[in-house]
Amino acid sequence: MAFIFALMLGAQSVSGYARPELLVDTAWLAQHLTDANVRIVDLRPRGYGEGHIPEAVWLDNNWIRNPKAPPTFLPTPREFEALMSRLGISTKTRVVAYDERGGIYATRLWWILNYYGHSNLAVLDGGWTKWAAEQRATNTTTPAPAPAVFAVKAGTVKVATADQVIASINKPGVKLIDARTRGEIEGKDLRNIKRGGFIESSVPVYWEDTLDPVTKTFKPAAEIAKLYRDKGITAKDEVTVYCQVGMRASHDIFTMALIGHDLTKLSNYYGAWEEWGNRDDTPIKTKQ
Repeated sequence: MAFIFALMLGAQSVSGYARPELLVDTAWLAQHLTDANVRIVDLRPRGYGEGHIPEAVWLDNNWIRNPKAPPTFLPTPREFEALMSRLGISTKTRVVAYDERGGIYATRLWWILNYYGHSNLAVLDGGWTKWAAEQRATNTTTPAPAPAVFAVKAGTVKVATADQVIASINKPGVKLIDARTRGEIEGKDLRNIKRGGFIESSVPVYWEDTLDPVTKTFKPAAEIAKLYRDKGITAKDEVTVYCQVGMRASHDIFTMALIGHDLTKLSNYYGAWEEWGNRDDTPIKTKQ
């Protein structure tokens, strides 16, 4: 199976990633904090008021998923445009997103921006963890960016509905990835969901396995590629990823994009287990 990810690995840069532009390091960001065309977005659930990267605006991750909007659970295009405008993000803005957990929140912003047609976004490699460890500058000032013009357009990555996931079960050429913990997959950790288990034919790829556990930076491309290759995910596959609310799934999608997977073949089941496990008509397996 060594040839499976050859297309992904063949065009990689010195960094090893097929799309190195999806990451920026702390040194680069420190030199570009005040660039007019850069908008830094802090997606940590807590801590912004106590200190953040200078010039960063704060975004509540809950604002980019609507639990009352099935079947996609997306904010409407108009709602998303208004949100980006308030953050000072225009169609031409280079966005840099970060959090304190290796990208679990930042990559969901990356996914939805790409879905809505804005691909000029990078995740800060190591995020707040690395920035703080290096004792780089922080402040408590809240920027007040001027409203920007952001226009939604057709994007690359996709959103999957529950019906589409059902149709994908055991379908040749389509892989379902479960980004949750072993406890959730085994139905032992319900997390306030009515039913536990997993979707038939899905394979587990835990999102944190793509990160260095200490620095929270992304592992080398070859290690990430092997992680997916060993689970039978090939460069030709259509892939749908799910977790509980679309964050860990976004992280898996981001890492597949990083090593070169075709973005148009990557889907986030955004209803996720929050929808699947709380419905009575969705098929659930409880033993692997």
